[in-house]
Amino acid sequence: MKNIIEDKKIDILISALEERYQAMHNIRDRVQNTGIWILGILGSIGGWIIQSDISFSCIEKKFYILTLFITFIVIRFEYLKDLNKGFKGQQRTTAKIEKSLGFFTPKFFSDEGDSMYPKSWEHAGTEKGDGAFFRTTYLLIYIGFLFVTLAILMN
Repeated sequence: MKNIIEDKKIDILISALEERYQAMHNIRDRVQNTGIWILGILGSIGGWIIQSDISFSCIEKKFYILTLFITFIVIRFEYLKDLNKGFKGQQRTTAKIEKSLGFFTPKFFSDEGDSMYPKSWEHAGTEKGDGAFFRTTYLLIYIGFLFVTLAILMN
């Protein structure tokens, strides 16, 4: 493998980078679609409960809230957690490839002092990274589940 010429190495890195970008877009789309569907379903259920004339007994409320809680746990701490883990792994790999290509090196692509990418992007997928896409999605889902829980309790 040491005999690979530099141009080929760059081609390989660019190809790998394109794959990582596509994987991150796919994960983001999946999370966004999941969030939109969950909010739509929860909003509809909550609205239906509030608008309807039905009345839940104490046991029914407990059952529905327990079912809602279990659904929340599975979606948030299994499905979305797994997507988040995969996304961060893709980000870390992408940052390594971008670093290898010189995207974070000042004056690498031009005579100006700054690097092509902000230095903070080098920490993507780590604790030092500053992306909030998953946090925001989690917050919206929390609000949706809280809305339905309150609708059940106030019924």
